[in-house]
Amino acid sequence: MITFKKISWSNFLSTGDNPTTVFFDRSPTTLIIGENGSGKSTILDALTFGLFGKAYRNINKPQLVNTINEKGLLVEIEFTIGKKNYTVRRGVKPNLFEVHLNGKLIDQLANNRDYQDYLEKVILKLNYKSFTQIVLLGSSSFEPFMQLKQSDRRAIVEDLLDIQIFSTMNTVLKKKNLELKDDLGTLEVEKGLYNQKIKIQEDYIERLKVDNESVISQKEKDIENYRKTINEETDTVAALQTEIGTLGEKLTNEDSVKKKTKEYNKVQNKIGAKKSEVDKQREFFTKNDDCPVCEQPINETFKKTRNTQLLDQSKKYDDAIDDIQSEIDSLEQTLREFQEIGQSIVEKNKKVAALQSYIDSLDENIKKTTHEIQKLRDKKKLDNTEKDELKLLQQNLEECLQDYAKLTEQKQLYDYAHELLRDTGIKTKIIKQYVPIINKYVNKYLNELDFLINFSIDENFNETIRSQYRDEFTYSSFSEGEKMRIDLALLFTWRQVAKLKNSVNTNLLIMDEVFDSSLDADGTDAFLKIINTMDENTNVFVISHKGEILYDKFLSTIKFVKEKNFSKIETV
Repeated sequence: MITFKKISWSNFLSTGDNPTTVFFDRSPTTLIIGENGSGKSTILDALTFGLFGKAYRNINKPQLVNTINEKGLLVEIEFTIGKKNYTVRRGVKPNLFEVHLNGKLIDQLANNRDYQDYLEKVILKLNYKSFTQIVLLGSSSFEPFMQLKQSDRRAIVEDLLDIQIFSTMNTVLKKKNLELKDDLGTLEVEKGLYNQKIKIQEDYIERLKVDNESVISQKEKDIENYRKTINEETDTVAALQTEIGTLGEKLTNEDSVKKKTKEYNKVQNKIGAKKSEVDKQREFFTKNDDCPVCEQPINETFKKTRNTQLLDQSKKYDDAIDDIQSEIDSLEQTLREFQEIGQSIVEKNKKVAALQSYIDSLDENIKKTTHEIQKLRDKKKLDNTEKDELKLLQQNLEECLQDYAKLTEQKQLYDYAHELLRDTGIKTKIIKQYVPIINKYVNKYLNELDFLINFSIDENFNETIRSQYRDEFTYSSFSEGEKMRIDLALLFTWRQVAKLKNSVNTNLLIMDEVFDSSLDADGTDAFLKIINTMDENTNVFVISHKGEILYDKFLSTIKFVKEKNFSKIETV
């Protein structure tokens, strides 16, 4: 059982530096009163912030810090579980989150989220949703059980019945099942590989059983053919090299011919130059009758005689040029023949290179085939080795199959356990056992609250509401006062179930403004009767504006007032 001892807060909302402290375990019933804005509902926000890191009302964390002092927010909550005394300290500006056990700080985990999970799952065994269903009932941020989604309803009931361990087990089981699935997948691949290797090895051994001598004989014939071809191609290479040598000899005069051709071209050019000079003189005597220097007439007989001489000389030059050109043409023809011989030598050298490469490849084939023959001659030794390798592969496959069978059997067990741990499995069976008890308590409290309806939920948390005349209703069809009666009946029921299971049983019950608007006079009397008949370990706190009406109905009273913009508790 969780027994809340006290709570203290400072610089929280309207509370200043001077801490406000409320003791939870000193009176069975306590009325909390005060004007609007005096800070009486702050206890709800401080309690949920201290335990769960968020306010009960819709207030952001930075807005919780007192706007005047702007720092130093601190909430401290003390409670006991059995013989263990806990203190939770949480603050803002500076940020603080500590959990102390018997005065000693519990080591912080990796981050605050992990530390918060430790507080909720290991220490309190209570989350925010469940806390607000069995400890707090407020008018602003409270979300009634009847308005929750089915999954949230289930989570609360699982907490109350202390069966959330099955969900945790199922989560762990899912993780292990995934790991097991991965292992099975790995073994499946290994099986395939071993089967493949065994088939290859068997085929190889079968090939080794072929007539060894026949194979060797064939490979020796291959070597003989390779060598015959090498000899033939070697002879061809020798013939080509002889041809290349002969052609090369023909090219010995190539430089001399090139030189002679160059010389003939020079002589031809010189003769051509002399002929051009003679032709110019002929042209002069043909076109001119007077000497251009002395301007005297040129003798006609001289002119004729000179033209004849120049013409004879020009013809001699033409004949010489023609003779030289014939020699040049003959030399150029020889050079062209030399070029063809050079090209032929290049082509034959290419053939020689190709044949030599072919001969080299045949040499490699001879070496390879010789090695293969040697391997075949070692057949007996190779046979034994390969059979041993096959045996080892078969053993490995057998071990793999055994591991696969074991994991398959284990997965079947995991699958069966998963079916049991699902929401529709063992948890539903346990919940189904408590459904009659839950329905009994709900209707008991509804009757005590003078609300004569029959309320029931099933194992899937679907509700059925009937009047005494068997007319069916829905929760949303009722008035706010009637809804409040149902919410109260469920609240008291959850606390009874928690007490039966000793799961999230706690002394603390705080209700905010349950009398102020939703409950009529009869409902108020019925409610007061219920809380006054609760067991001695319960401490009920009721926040209300109707202090003057309810003052004498409670064993103690706490009054909040506002003084100089700060909330504080006034002695009553």
